[in-house]
Amino acid sequence: MPPLIPGIVLSRFKALLRWLWKPDSALWLLLGSLLLLPVVMFTSLSNATVSQMELQADEISTLATGIRSYYADNVISRLQAADGKAVYSENYRNIHGGIPIPATLSIELGALFDNAHSDGRIAYEFLSDYPFAKRVSHPLDDFEREAIKTFRSDPKRKVFTQLKGNGIGRSSYRLATPVLMRSACVKCHNAHPDSPKRDWKVGDVRGIQEVTVRGMQVDGFGSLGFLMGYVGLLGITSVAATAVFQRQSQQLARVNQKLIDSSQRESSLAARLADQLQELSIFGSVVDDSIIGISIADMRKPDAPLIYVNNAFTTITGYSRDLSIGYNCRFLQGPDTDQRELARLRQALREGKSYSGELVNYRQDGTPFWNRLTLYPIFSGESISPDYYVANQVDVTSLKDQAGIPVDDLNKLEQEIDSARLALADAERFGQALRQQLKPDDGRQATETEAFLLAEQQAHGRLRTLIEQVMSLVNRHSGTR
Repeated sequence: MPPLIPGIVLSRFKALLRWLWKPDSALWLLLGSLLLLPVVMFTSLSNATVSQMELQADEISTLATGIRSYYADNVISRLQAADGKAVYSENYRNIHGGIPIPATLSIELGALFDNAHSDGRIAYEFLSDYPFAKRVSHPLDDFEREAIKTFRSDPKRKVFTQLKGNGIGRSSYRLATPVLMRSACVKCHNAHPDSPKRDWKVGDVRGIQEVTVRGMQVDGFGSLGFLMGYVGLLGITSVAATAVFQRQSQQLARVNQKLIDSSQRESSLAARLADQLQELSIFGSVVDDSIIGISIADMRKPDAPLIYVNNAFTTITGYSRDLSIGYNCRFLQGPDTDQRELARLRQALREGKSYSGELVNYRQDGTPFWNRLTLYPIFSGESISPDYYVANQVDVTSLKDQAGIPVDDLNKLEQEIDSARLALADAERFGQALRQQLKPDDGRQATETEAFLLAEQQAHGRLRTLIEQVMSLVNRHSGTR
């Protein structure tokens, strides 16, 4: 059972972290911490203030009592015992009627200061680099030697200080002031048998008076540790809440940016769609009302049926939209439709190329008409085969009939001319073969043979010219294909 306890604690700790990571939880925790902060600070500062007042009151009372007792014991009592006759001496305790000289008084008052502060926070010392021979004195440190040297080199200097630390805990502040020789001091020191120096003058720096104040002990601040911990917890909570809200803000900013981008895309798309709809509307009107027949075949579907025809197509062919859409356009072909032209058309469709030509088609009522047909493919994407074919139809029957030749007769005439061309080509090949086979025996026969072949060649030339003239006449009336 005990091994399960760490797992349970870890699970609950993770659950707490998940709860704290939620924006709502972090917000409420931060608000609660901020609301409690004045109460915690007031309580902590109040306790610290009371503790410091108690400590300072006790120190002042102890110091006052010590000074009063020192004065009563070492001045008044000794004067009373000597019937008012006083003898000032550093060794006053061993002399009847002896009272302390100023230096001794300063030294012994320093001990009273030290005893008044049980925590050693404040210390007072009277120091000199020329102590009396029989007086116990600790060696001067660097600060004290530097202070004495500074005061002697600069008589106008009144204080010499040193700060270590930041004012809290083990930090300290040292203050030194010069002790100057007065007239009575010079007379006493220069005549005293224990004085290490006997050429003192008024105004000389005898030594220093040093006060050391150390950092305040936090024991008197009962709730200060709690206050610092609470402030630290509040800081951590604030950082966590800031991180959570920053994360939420970034997510909202990203979502907002996506919405803005989406809105801009939708606006742009709507504008393009509106433009395209307008263009399609205009295009539809132009296509539907065009005087040229227009039809569209879907090459992706079986048998490539028509999926659109305009009004001109129905007028030219006589077939309505219902009878045209969904069917292959071969329903326009008939008996006199040129098969060679159809072969050209079908080859263009197989190769996915454009086509332009004229051929005879038939209206719904069976009447033939000349159709000048143009086809062009429409590709989509990367397809190698056209998806659609757009066809333009123009009725050119009236142009064909201007020559006075009916459509049926003109079609037959073209077929007869083609037959004549084939016959002429065969005759020319026969003449060439005959020229090779005839081998004359004498000069007369050679001359006659050559005359025959020349006459035959001239006849072929006149026939060819006649055929071309007839075709030119036909083309002028039917239009160039």
